[in-house]
Amino acid sequence: MTVSGKRPRVLLVDDEANLLDGMRRQLRREFDVETAVGAAKGLFALRQPEPFEVIVSDFLMPGINGAEFLAAARKVAPDTTRMLLTGHTDLEDAAATVNRGQVFRMLLKPVDTETMSAALRDCVAQHRLVVAERELLEQTLNGSVKALTDVLALSSPDAFGRANRMARLAARILDALEEEVQDRWAAELAVMMSQLGVVSLPPAVAGKLAAGDELTGAEQAMVDALPDVSVQLVSAIPRLAPVAEAIRYSRKDFDGSGPPGDDVAGPAIPLGARLIRLVQDYDQLLTEGATPAAAAATLGSRQGPYDPALAAVLGTAAAASGEETVRAVALQDLRPGMVLAAPVTSRSHVRLVSAGQEVTVGLLTRLRNFAALEDGVAEPVIVTEGGVSAPARPAPAASG
Repeated sequence: MTVSGKRPRVLLVDDEANLLDGMRRQLRREFDVETAVGAAKGLFALRQPEPFEVIVSDFLMPGINGAEFLAAARKVAPDTTRMLLTGHTDLEDAAATVNRGQVFRMLLKPVDTETMSAALRDCVAQHRLVVAERELLEQTLNGSVKALTDVLALSSPDAFGRANRMARLAARILDALEEEVQDRWAAELAVMMSQLGVVSLPPAVAGKLAAGDELTGAEQAMVDALPDVSVQLVSAIPRLAPVAEAIRYSRKDFDGSGPPGDDVAGPAIPLGARLIRLVQDYDQLLTEGATPAAAAATLGSRQGPYDPALAAVLGTAAAASGEETVRAVALQDLRPGMVLAAPVTSRSHVRLVSAGQEVTVGLLTRLRNFAALEDGVAEPVIVTEGGVSAPARPAPAASG
């Protein structure tokens, strides 16, 4: 049961100190046992840096019972497997206890050492299964997201630059909100991935979109369909259903008008959708030549399309983006995480990469390939200090 010679960490919680001492002596050869007298000390112990693999709680304790304690413990340490000891034999009470605390095992007292040890081994195995599944899902999720954004960076640098500008502004808007944002990771990731559909556009149409040029009716229809393409790409990735839903509603006005044609309106529209609607239109105004202050004021004056709470902090967030320090670096000094403050061109002034893009390994490779050509890359490259906001965390995997 050990990993790298370490015994599994187990937390025993009961209101009887003598009972806890006895259980620790019986189990200490196989498990690294820590005890806590009462639920309050048990919750405090769970906040230690090194996690426990199993929590074992007695049911009858003063204050809050074991079921209530394990329900609270699940919020503090969701990956830790939970086991309950009880003298109750009522099946209805037992079922309620298991469901409320999402208990993996429940043993009836008294429990002999052999039974207790076997149950703990099962709990440890369950814990490791949950952790391994979560790590696999996170690696799959992060790898899938990175692959898609790298493809966007290489196939449509303009769209990738726009996505990065939008993501940075969205992060500043969320920082400026007074209330804590739930599932912020999904909102930020939706903004970043909202531009994936651009890979489906013909290069000429993508170029006109990036430059803010007027589109024909057929070209506008292609652009209007971009969120649907993005949704299709994102929906194939595990755990990204909230992100796909936000992109699907990104054309929806705050007053409920616009696609999709349903009765969803106001705060019921996913936060990520409301953010995309605002920051994408803001970026479009900048592309058309508006100043940041004018763009923010223009959007703030429009009634209907935008979430008033988000529009109210747009000006402050946009002003913060103008406070970054700009500097010039040689191509060889360009590093991942820097942000391009000006377009990168060839020596004959052909634009190679648009402003606003975060420098990635893929982008560096692209620029070095251009540098090897006869026309080369014009230096220095203008970047902003401080890089970009950290990427949003993925949704946590379900715990056992």
